[in-house]
Amino acid sequence: MGTYRHCKITGFFWHLKAVLFGLSLIVSGCSSSTHPKPQDLPEFPFELIRFEHVFFGDLNTPLDQLKSQYPYFFPEQTPDFVWEEKRTNSLQQALFKATQTLFKDDLKQRTSNVLRYANHYFPNDKLPRKVITLLTDVDYSLRAVDADSLLLISIDTYLGESHPLYEGIPQYIKNSLVPEHLESELIDALSNRYIQKTNSRSFLSRMVTHGKRLLIHDYLAPDLMAHQHIQYTQNQWDWAISHESDVWRYFVDNEWLFSTDESLRFRFLNLSPYSKFYSYLDENSPGRIGQWIGYRMVKAYQKRTGASLQEVLAANAQEILKKSRYNP
Repeated sequence: MGTYRHCKITGFFWHLKAVLFGLSLIVSGCSSSTHPKPQDLPEFPFELIRFEHVFFGDLNTPLDQLKSQYPYFFPEQTPDFVWEEKRTNSLQQALFKATQTLFKDDLKQRTSNVLRYANHYFPNDKLPRKVITLLTDVDYSLRAVDADSLLLISIDTYLGESHPLYEGIPQYIKNSLVPEHLESELIDALSNRYIQKTNSRSFLSRMVTHGKRLLIHDYLAPDLMAHQHIQYTQNQWDWAISHESDVWRYFVDNEWLFSTDESLRFRFLNLSPYSKFYSYLDENSPGRIGQWIGYRMVKAYQKRTGASLQEVLAANAQEILKKSRYNP
């Protein structure tokens, strides 16, 4: 653990560090322009289907016709009267009406941009050719779902943090239910295609897996602000930057990197109002700080090794830890 401990650095090494930092800025400045603009990429043809429009908006369309067109939305064990009642339910209709003001002009374009980048960076992948929006009773655990040939969007989970229909939902969750996070959710849904599954349950492995997912964000939505990828506010991102070394030292000093303690997942990786250090760090900390640390480690590994996106995704967690020399 000695390599992670702070040590006194002489003036010579401070000078060397400054030179290396300057070089890294030059390199990162050059690499930041390597992503093409979405309009410069080939079109990725797909069909956008607003299922909530035909189900809740056009009540004259017979249910049998909808079941024939979209059989995957109608399990056989569910009787027809359940669907008929759902179509006219007052709460469902209120949700439907609320979604009509969302993404009026840019839903297809924003989705297209993500799919174009995905097709560019993963050209051998068979991406979904149908994107379908629908209501899911505000199921914020599944805001976008990659279903092989279908990409599903829970359109009622983007109404905005102050929407009255979200009353009763914890504020830290409502904060993420905003239209600005559409790209982030789409990429999260697609990222499982590209990250190799691992049997490791170590804290390090889980952090790195999240880090790889967030790295994919950099490639599939390069124009987003840094904090938007992980769905932090700017203040939360700033807190993470200013406390990065404190958080890392806390993990290392507690010897948690190779721990399989399940409580670490709930404290530092899962969605929560704040990360649970049980110390002064709790105050103002964003949740999921372990995901963010994993991202910073993966970025350090890529910068130090010059690895391509695919090479980073193929690297295992211990290799990334070792070669990144991550020590903020």
